Amino acid sequence: MPQSVSDSPRGSGNKCHKIFRLARQMFAVGMLLLCACLLGGALGFTSADNPELFSPFNHNLSELGTYGLSPLAVLANGGVFFGGLLLSLGCLQGMRTQRGGGMLVWLLLAFTWLSLALTGLFPSNVYHLHTLALKWFFTLGLAASLCYCLYLALRQAPVTGFWSLGLCLLALLANSAFLLLPSLTLEGLPFSRPFYEEVYSPYPRPAFWWPATLQWLSLVTMLLWQAELFRRPD
Repeated sequence: MPQSVSDSPRGSGNKCHKIFRLARQMFAVGMLLLCACLLGGALGFTSADNPELFSPFNHNLSELGTYGLSPLAVLANGGVFFGGLLLSLGCLQGMRTQRGGGMLVWLLLAFTWLSLALTGLFPSNVYHLHTLALKWFFTLGLAASLCYCLYLALRQAPVTGFWSLGLCLLALLANSAFLLLPSLTLEGLPFSRPFYEEVYSPYPRPAFWWPATLQWLSLVTMLLWQAELFRRPD
């Protein structure tokens, strides 16, 4: 069973294995759908305000789903919504194979991906709902990574999933930076509002733009961490 999250999964072995296999399949389909649609939206992205090609260091996730700005906004929003839902449902199924602190980690991850799905349902054209969903995605992602670290520290067993822990720490760092850096008074970060509200910043922008870079870094590290939690040991 998924030793990287819990050494004592619930239920009988055969039933637990079937549930976890279904959860892993849902995650794989959701991740494939999400990544494929975002890649398609990025390759087809053009903007009259910024004729340059899409760059994850300069363009953010919200722009791919902005109607009137992104030609393939429907594709990007559909991938984020349906992909996020599948990721969330996969986590809820995976939670059924856990017990104790592991259940809370998977529940928080399910709500994290549900928040991401809502950013596709409510694109940036719907300002308040979109920014609220973005805020909760990073907040819940931070909470899930903190809970996982606390769970590993308190359980009565040695840490065996070092890849899971390492990716969790990267996600923790990325989500923390996205949420906390705007509140710091740093000369190199002239931002006066949260990064999840900077998605509406006009062009031109620096070639390396912190809100976009950290947004993509958070999403990638969360996906990799979740994938590692779903990976079966050899």
